[in-house]
Amino acid sequence: MNIRQYMVAAIGSCLMLAACNDDINQVGNSILPDEDGITTFADTFEIKASTVKYDSLYAKTNSGFLGELYDPLYGRLKSDYISQFYCKEGFRFSYTPDNGQIDSVVLALYYDQWKGDPSIPMQISVYPVVRQLTKNFYTNVDPTVYCDMQNPLASQAYSARGGTVVDSSSTDNSYLWSHTFPLPVEWGQKIYDETTGNPSSFEDQEAFNRFFPGFYITTDYGSGNILFVNSTQIRIYYHYTLQSSAGEDSIVNMGEVFNVSKDVIQLNRFQNANTEQLLEDNDDYTYLKTPAGIFTRLVIPSVEIGKIIENRIVNYVSMNLKYMPEEDWLYALTPPPYLLLIPEDSIGTFFENRNIENNITSYLSTYSASSSSSTGYDEAGRVYPFPSLSNLLAYHIIRNPDEDLRLLVIPVSRATGVSGGYYSSSYTYTTMLSHYLAPSGLKIRKDGDNMKAVIISSYLNNR
Repeated sequence: MNIRQYMVAAIGSCLMLAACNDDINQVGNSILPDEDGITTFADTFEIKASTVKYDSLYAKTNSGFLGELYDPLYGRLKSDYISQFYCKEGFRFSYTPDNGQIDSVVLALYYDQWKGDPSIPMQISVYPVVRQLTKNFYTNVDPTVYCDMQNPLASQAYSARGGTVVDSSSTDNSYLWSHTFPLPVEWGQKIYDETTGNPSSFEDQEAFNRFFPGFYITTDYGSGNILFVNSTQIRIYYHYTLQSSAGEDSIVNMGEVFNVSKDVIQLNRFQNANTEQLLEDNDDYTYLKTPAGIFTRLVIPSVEIGKIIENRIVNYVSMNLKYMPEEDWLYALTPPPYLLLIPEDSIGTFFENRNIENNITSYLSTYSASSSSSTGYDEAGRVYPFPSLSNLLAYHIIRNPDEDLRLLVIPVSRATGVSGGYYSSSYTYTTMLSHYLAPSGLKIRKDGDNMKAVIISSYLNNR
């Protein structure tokens, strides 16, 4: 066996040991003889973990969350959003309404999920936007800056289960639901009159935004449910008379639709309360809550590590975050699908720049038991496994030898693609990462040996 083969085999044995033995606590323990010129070490270091809160999240999306709920552990959450609506260039009504009159206008919300009690009564309210929206996609937006809060356009009661099923063909047993809420017919009339009297308002999206800046959609009654709104539409209904070649007239009903899309601005707002207890330090857990900006901070003692492993090669750094089961009450918050590990000082640019994990300065939890898994955790073992952090640790020690490595654990959503051809195995890869915005909660264990990292390093004796 040559030196390289021996080293690989030994490191493999070390990884098995690190994965199977929770009682590893030796620092600087040599685990390989140096007869071939290589000594390999397994060192264990304590990670400091705490819960931290960020005031807002970067949330550039055309999906919305609407409603309010309360969790005995994680506190209160209220979600709503402000949005422009897409208008195609040169928009005109497809037909001329009879007598130039609009029949009705509705706001339509389409959703396929919710969190909380689907039968609880809620009340939606819609307010006009009177000031142009700015591209600030952080979730601490103040609606009073943009909206006329004294004159709601609509208020109506609803429940999640009380919506209409519009698509039940999904293969994953989920349905697409909708709720429609009437808006003043005068508003639809204003749109039509503008197309005939001042068509330049529909010349492009910017002109349309000046004419119609958008709506603020919120709830002002009820608590216990949040809708996951994946499409928001304004529908303007009218009728026109169709004359046939036989001279017979018929009335045809018609509608025009304005959507929220990726081409316009949508600002999502999340308000959280009663979360103070999550930020209190304790010996057993740290917490994650979405969409609250409540993350876990990990401090790896890289200054100490750098001194101990000086002149060694870092081969492997274990990182597995164990968590507790969800709370034992109705509609308890559930774990987020993925966790992201990034240096704390990079959170301000990571999501804005649409970065994804690179296994150098950012790491995504990956449940390796299934390459096609839609989650990055092992539900049976209650653990979020991460790839080796060896690249990040080595990178940090070189660049910042006098500062400990501070990481944030952040819940994220993952969009994926599939690569591979007919003659090769396919694999799933990340196309986009974003803050996880659905309600979720997680207790990460920090008791016992749960915040110890095993570092496998090696030393080439004859170099």
